[in-house]
Amino acid sequence: MTRPLCISADSHVVEPPELFAPLQKRFGERAPHIRMTDEQGPRLDLGNGKLGIAVGSFLQAGQDFGSPDALEIRKRGYELARPGVYDVAARLEDEALDGVDAEVVYPSLIFNVYQIEDLDIIKAAFTSYNDWVTDYVSQAPDRLFGLASVQLYDLDHAIQEMQRAKNAGHVGLGVPATAPPSRPYSDPWYDPFWAAAEEMKMPLTMHIFTGATPNHGLPNAHADYPLAFAGAMCTIADLIYSGVCERFPGLRFVITEFETGWTAHMLDRLDWAYKRRGGTRGYPKIPVQPSHYWQQNFRITFEDDPIGILTRDKIGSETLLWGSDYPHGDSVFPESQAVLDRIMAGCTPNERYLMTAKNVVELYDLPFEV
Repeated sequence: MTRPLCISADSHVVEPPELFAPLQKRFGERAPHIRMTDEQGPRLDLGNGKLGIAVGSFLQAGQDFGSPDALEIRKRGYELARPGVYDVAARLEDEALDGVDAEVVYPSLIFNVYQIEDLDIIKAAFTSYNDWVTDYVSQAPDRLFGLASVQLYDLDHAIQEMQRAKNAGHVGLGVPATAPPSRPYSDPWYDPFWAAAEEMKMPLTMHIFTGATPNHGLPNAHADYPLAFAGAMCTIADLIYSGVCERFPGLRFVITEFETGWTAHMLDRLDWAYKRRGGTRGYPKIPVQPSHYWQQNFRITFEDDPIGILTRDKIGSETLLWGSDYPHGDSVFPESQAVLDRIMAGCTPNERYLMTAKNVVELYDLPFEV
């Protein structure tokens, strides 16, 4: 019996040091660049005194990510990369090893670029990455599907870059998971961008660690990783209650790598507040309850999240997308199929197919028959 189609909706490249070399040549030490540190090995120096996540942590697939040995090994940085991280032919072999037929590809190191203050540097960094990943995925156009990234401070430029990415074959666009406090996503200022994304049919992905401010706007750095979904919750509520989803029903936001176990409770709370506060009297910009807009406008990815699967009836199986997170340290590679067997043991074959293939194909219009 042939194995059903399985697609990772959240996989990654890890940007090589040479990607940042032209930026350094143009902007000097103010540009993002790879710097060696004593405690964690190579990291992305944002050029403004801030350091990104250790390079090695993005390359520890298949290891016990939190073990003392792994923390020491992390210092090796790029030396940890599997051949498949940079050699596309070897990557396809890793897909076969993991039982994966295709991947939607996110960046890694440039996530923190959203927190650089110099807009020219942000624009140049994302343009450089978008060109690099275009070339990378072009080597396997039926198996690897790229996502470009843009800033949302200069909307005219963002729309132009989105169109350029669309023309280059990218299937979606990365934007910050949390907005700058001075301009939340409820601000109508963003409407031209939302409208352009809807018209171009470009899903907007909001990956963990991509906030416009550190820690997804959370007050405690220790909460950045385990409680990052709290920042995503605020973004979702802001987009729904402000009427963005009502005004742009064809717009799709993809909440990525925050897992999903919190989602059902959030939807219950949003609907409860809507009813408790008088529905349209309390929230005149949305004529129906918030969970309607979740189903209409949002998709969400998971790796190894049995709680989310248990609450799939509330979240909506049609909104859930599985991803392996290859080649990151917290990925489920190379045990993806075993993980899926475990967390989806109570699912019907159709439900599993929705979450591991059909939903992602329909979201990004991928070239597969589903």
